[in-house]
Amino acid sequence: MDWVNLLVIGLFALAWLIPLSQSQTEDWGVSRTVGTLVFLGGATIGTFYDTLPSTESSILLWIEPIAAVIMIVGIFIPWIWKPRENQQSAYP
Repeated sequence: MDWVNLLVIGLFALAWLIPLSQSQTEDWGVSRTVGTLVFLGGATIGTFYDTLPSTESSILLWIEPIAAVIMIVGIFIPWIWKPRENQQSAYP
């Protein structure tokens, strides 16, 4: 593993830690936090797609489109998924 790979891994680790920290300090909603983490998951898969599966894997051709779809889903999660807050029950 050369220094470029280590730099990319370090930057992705930082990219995962920043939203987790921001979600705590800025009190993000659940859907925004999940959407951001899903987006980063797709970006991580898309970046490291050539090192994840073996070269004989049939999914190798589909990893980039799958990662793109995951990223798109992550972008739209905050608009689609609105968890109900202050949900009051009929029973005390």
